[in-house]
Amino acid sequence: MGAFQVVETFKQDIAETGYTVAAITGDVTGCDWAYSVGLHHTFDRPELIIVGVEAPLAGAIIQALADKVASGAELADGGDARIGPMHLRFRRVDDLFLSQGDWFNLGREIATEWGGRWPDTLQVVWADDEGRFPERPDDPAWFLRQPLLVRPTA
Repeated sequence: MGAFQVVETFKQDIAETGYTVAAITGDVTGCDWAYSVGLHHTFDRPELIIVGVEAPLAGAIIQALADKVASGAELADGGDARIGPMHLRFRRVDDLFLSQGDWFNLGREIATEWGGRWPDTLQVVWADDEGRFPERPDDPAWFLRQPLLVRPTA
């Protein structure tokens, strides 16, 4: 399926359910990720992205969280959630990542057709087996597993 067909399919999904999910398989130099498209457009809520989880699971996590948003849940920066055994936390994605890089390519195409830029997005950050979350961008213990797309904290 070509890029045009994918964008058209995404737009149809958004028209029918309010959002869709893009699950991306990384190459040998990067990890998998998934993100929502349409939550901002339909529900006036931030989009969601998760990085470092295998694409099918990442897509399922974003789908489950997007379903919650569609049902009225408000996910916010610093908030927590659980999906099955996974402990998740939400972090606001830095504007630099919203406007550059490959993270939201298909979504940006749709946002442009709607006459806007890629909207505010929350990164869904997952805890390791010991309950620890990545705390700062470029942390060598996390960078290859779950790079943070957030602004560094002081």
